[in-house]
Amino acid sequence: MLGYKASFFGTVLAVALAPAAYAQGTATTTETVAPAVIDCDADFATLDVDGDGYLSEAEAQRAYARSRVDGVTLQEQGISKEEYNTLCGSPAWAEHTPEEGAPFEGANSFTEEQARDRAVAWDVTEVSALTKDDMGIWRGTGMANGAPVSVAVDYKGNVVTSTAKP
Repeated sequence: MLGYKASFFGTVLAVALAPAAYAQGTATTTETVAPAVIDCDADFATLDVDGDGYLSEAEAQRAYARSRVDGVTLQEQGISKEEYNTLCGSPAWAEHTPEEGAPFEGANSFTEEQARDRAVAWDVTEVSALTKDDMGIWRGTGMANGAPVSVAVDYKGNVVTSTAKP
């Protein structure tokens, strides 16, 4: 267990120092939305629907997607409150800024599921099937902040959203 925790916390630290890849606004801008301050304890309590002290993937899709993106191996019983608080409290959890000019054209080695995990990890919900276009960018739709969005995931892992066209 100690090895797991050291690996988990080391990974979270590495993620906190890595640039995040998510934007709100239009695909042609890098408008940054100020992240909401989250009470991680209260959020955990709300997500832990079955009250067992661990979050299942059904209860916390974003946390599971984030752990897969970060290469974190989770315990069999799920994400503990301590682990969730570490994820939730990290700067990478709240950061939503892609690189300037994203999404970038390039050879995208992500699978559709890996691209979906990146979108979900950066708080896009209800992600549709994704299709890789001729520029190597995974594209689909989803919801962000309660509004429909188009989502693009480039080969660098940048997640860019824009207002969905009706």
